[in-house]
Amino acid sequence: SVASVASAGGAANYFAKDDYYVGDGPAELSEWGGKGAEALGLAGPVAKDDFEKVLDGKLPDDTVVNGNANRRSGIDLTFSMPKSASLLAQLGGDKRILDAQLAAVKATMAYLEKHYAQARDRSRNANGEGVVTGKLLYALFQHDTSRALDPQNHTHAVIAAMTQDKDGNWKALWNGEIWKNNTVLGSIYNAALRTNLEKLGYETQITGKHGQFEIKGVARDVIEAFSQRRLTILATAEKLGKSANDTEALREITKRTRDPKLNPDDKLALRQEWAKRAAGLGFDAKALVEQARECGSEGRESPLGSPQRVQETLSALRDSVKLYTRPADTLTTNGLQRITLTPTQLRTEMATASAIRIIGERETSWTRGDLVKTALDLGVEGVTADGVEARIGVLVADGRMLEGKRDRLDDRPEKYTTPEHVEIERATLANVAAGKDAGQAIIEAAEAPGRLRQVAGTHDLNAEQIAAGTLALASKDRTIVIQGVAGAGKTTIISAIASVAHQEGREVIGLAFANKMVSDLRTGTEIRGPDGEVVRQEIAARTVSSFVNEHLRPALAGSGPKFEASREALRGKVLVLDEASLVANKPMNDLLTIANRLGVEKLVMIGDRAQLQPIEAGKSFSLIQSDNPAMARIDTSLRQRTEHMKEAAGLVRAGMFKESFASLGERVVEAGADHLKVTAQKWLELSPDDRERTAIYSSGRAARGEL
Repeated sequence: SVASVASAGGAANYFAKDDYYVGDGPAELSEWGGKGAEALGLAGPVAKDDFEKVLDGKLPDDTVVNGNANRRSGIDLTFSMPKSASLLAQLGGDKRILDAQLAAVKATMAYLEKHYAQARDRSRNANGEGVVTGKLLYALFQHDTSRALDPQNHTHAVIAAMTQDKDGNWKALWNGEIWKNNTVLGSIYNAALRTNLEKLGYETQITGKHGQFEIKGVARDVIEAFSQRRLTILATAEKLGKSANDTEALREITKRTRDPKLNPDDKLALRQEWAKRAAGLGFDAKALVEQARECGSEGRESPLGSPQRVQETLSALRDSVKLYTRPADTLTTNGLQRITLTPTQLRTEMATASAIRIIGERETSWTRGDLVKTALDLGVEGVTADGVEARIGVLVADGRMLEGKRDRLDDRPEKYTTPEHVEIERATLANVAAGKDAGQAIIEAAEAPGRLRQVAGTHDLNAEQIAAGTLALASKDRTIVIQGVAGAGKTTIISAIASVAHQEGREVIGLAFANKMVSDLRTGTEIRGPDGEVVRQEIAARTVSSFVNEHLRPALAGSGPKFEASREALRGKVLVLDEASLVANKPMNDLLTIANRLGVEKLVMIGDRAQLQPIEAGKSFSLIQSDNPAMARIDTSLRQRTEHMKEAAGLVRAGMFKESFASLGERVVEAGADHLKVTAQKWLELSPDDRERTAIYSSGRAARGEL
């Protein structure tokens, strides 16, 4: 976790306590770290006075680095061991785990220092831009209990708000990248600690999406019994109607219910209480430690050496995690060359290639941190940030991964991509360009508004909907883009376009990326005749993948029976792609290829580029919009009927969330812990008619039950 350090004196008093630790803790409970500390000659245990001084923005010689009255003293990064590891370290007496923790923290801090330690440079921009310095000044503090005095080893890395640039000048630390890459750092730490513990002989299992894990053999009921603080937070969350998965709510509850750190009066008694609790649960930590010692292997790995060992390693890997590599993947070493790799090198190659394939489904370029995190979160044995970084270096050196533009002052590339992704992006834009003036107008633009209104049924089409429908029906471009916000009535305009096209002898095929969306597209649309009467209850619709699977190969062939069959099947057809922002890069390009090569009359893409996207989604819809296609916008949401709700929704779409709530004024009631009671009272005070049309939305089964 990451938190700001507001007070230099308060932080110094908190972290520099002498009696903080329980039992036989490590001899060195604190130490200086970072290349900035080396430059200042700060090493070994952290003295309170020195620590307070650097947090106060001063060097040891009292030179003031940052005298801004509003500055932050620093950043506190907390690296918490899995509960199972803490139990084995303290109840099982395995001090090797403490060394593994410290090594993992130092590895993570080294990565942070190399990539995210920045100063602000204003030579090109009045607001400043980040320049990597590669030098941090921080102190490490090892703690071994939670606030409820359960065993919980964790390390605080408190970073002073200063850094030294390449010219030796001390400047204020620009910490934006540290906050931004918090989850990247978490994944790096989890992977490093997990690898260290596996070398000690422990088996682990992934439990969270950022690489969180536990040690096998420590039962869930044991972990929960020694997680009193966590259980207290979850109980408070349930009482407030918050979900256990609501990260923001849990973070706020943690802050509000946090008690001052308790110092045990009798450390021996505390250890005895832990042992008694463990015995009552039938948990034998020492037995697990002994088992691990027998299985540990910290020696140097040798190359695989034979095809059989390569296959055994790959089989074990595929049995343990899901890989996304292709057969003979160009991003990995293949064939007999694999026998020269160690098992860890092979696993790292597979994890890195899988990460590129995963990200490449939704992006055409990515940051270094994104790639490292994605590779680590697969949970592949032995894969660490250092290993992935080394593999990135190899891929860049031989051109299998490409660096983006170097526009930064420190000459670092912002993004990376592959030749394949560059080609897909170019092909997508080329396909859109190839569709310019390549289609036919279904009707003349002048008659489109009247025709659309005739088939709108009970809906009154607004000017934006009319403009979008007119563009789709009257443009001579093959590819048409309709950018519409949520609730803009996009399904209504699809029905209207399909109805007019049907009257002109064309049939619309609806496309969507998931079966549920295909079903919604069918049930939510209808075909009307010139008199406005419904002639068919739904349009034909199917998934993008099934459509591409049927027609892409014939389209690429360019001739032959299958090509002719596909061209005939799509003759006079209008394709309408719904929720286009959710379609990945390659399938989007495949659709455009099919439309152009098989002579589809229209490909109308409808969606919202601002919509949240799942991991499989692509940015191709945004890419296409950036290249000035034939495009209409529907920016008016029809879901909000009153003026104040329209204003609030507009502010949300602009990213102004605080202002949106403020615009609602007294309509927003903040009731704190009593919000369920207040909500129920408000609803019960309504008239019977108003109750019938007033819904209550709440999170969590317990909250709904109480309501």
